[in-house]
Amino acid sequence: MSLRLDHSLLDNSAADASRALTETRRRASGRRFGPTGTVRCTGRSAFRSALARDLGLLLDLDPEVAAWACLPAVLEFANRDGEVVERVPDFLVREEDGRERFLDAGETGLTPADPSVAYRAVPEDEIRQEPLISNARDAMRYAKRVVPLGDRVRLLAYLAEMSPITLVEAASAMRESSEPVGAVIALALRRIVRIDWEDAQIGPETPVRAR
Repeated sequence: MSLRLDHSLLDNSAADASRALTETRRRASGRRFGPTGTVRCTGRSAFRSALARDLGLLLDLDPEVAAWACLPAVLEFANRDGEVVERVPDFLVREEDGRERFLDAGETGLTPADPSVAYRAVPEDEIRQEPLISNARDAMRYAKRVVPLGDRVRLLAYLAEMSPITLVEAASAMRESSEPVGAVIALALRRIVRIDWEDAQIGPETPVRAR
């Protein structure tokens, strides 16, 4: 009797081994940094550094980002000496147009071994731009806040008649929320209304716009 190998099982075993390796390296690399809330992160949120956490904050505010994942996979890179090294990038980002790219927080000096892989190392001075990064840290305190339907409808009706309005005016429509300003910020994080995070520090006169 001849022995027949089930190659699908071999393939599945290799895939399982690869997933296990990736998960082990992710857990070894990732830690938790505040603020803990996220909006578009899929899966477990864990960050290699405080700088990576700050980049994650900016991804949640970027209107071109549909979703992002932390420490997604082991990839091969070439370093400055041309040697091939393995690394888990900080993020895999899916953009609104469906394109995907890997990001690292801070310079790495690495280039993907596979030229078809979209990758960028984002420098620290680009991540920690003011007032954007401070606004992102403040806003993410409200990432998990649930806004009552009545408040959302009232604000959208208000903006349909007049846009932009100030943050204080928008908060006046939040009659069911215990923290009206936070409710408006939560709606902006979910892209139901729009705040320009880069213009100035969030304050009473911050413009709130219809999307």
